[in-house]
Amino acid sequence: MQYKTHLAVSLAVGIPLMSCAGDLNFPNAMALCAGTLLPDIDHPGSYMGKRNKFISKVANKTLGHRGGTHSLLFAAMVYAFFVWIRNLYFAQAAYFVPFWILCGYLMHLSEDSFSKEGVNWLWPLTKHKAKSGGKFAYYSTGKLSEVLIFLAAGCVVLLELKLAYDGNLKSLTPGRTGEFLKHSIEFLKRVLCLKT
Repeated sequence: MQYKTHLAVSLAVGIPLMSCAGDLNFPNAMALCAGTLLPDIDHPGSYMGKRNKFISKVANKTLGHRGGTHSLLFAAMVYAFFVWIRNLYFAQAAYFVPFWILCGYLMHLSEDSFSKEGVNWLWPLTKHKAKSGGKFAYYSTGKLSEVLIFLAAGCVVLLELKLAYDGNLKSLTPGRTGEFLKHSIEFLKRVLCLKT
């Protein structure tokens, strides 16, 4: 999946989640976007790879594309690194930035697991690449299927931004659904030792 599609899909899912959690602000949205782009650091031609050439080349040579950086192990390592950085430097307003980086990272892995190539979630324990879409619900990077995903997600993001501007974003997650999402996110924050 190309970076713009990763961003569109992750924002389409992430904006309502941040709204439910009361975390919808610029630092958290940028953290979600950064987390969404980080796994592709292992591909020199990717958005992140072009901007971090040395790291990208090393990651590509040692791990390969969709190798280690597309795993739960690396997601945990990235999360731990940003918690450490947060504890050293971040202001209280950016306290949940590592959580949203992790969410973006995991969204990227979920999105890539619907591609033809799949994702090795349990690297280095296994070489099996999980394909969530099965034989029918998958996309190919750069093909029409991805373009359609990008257009649909982009429309959803525009709708969410309009609703947010009008103060009606919570209407996307009404009643019990919104409460369930809010409590689920709060639970995850507690489990990850992020609740102040």
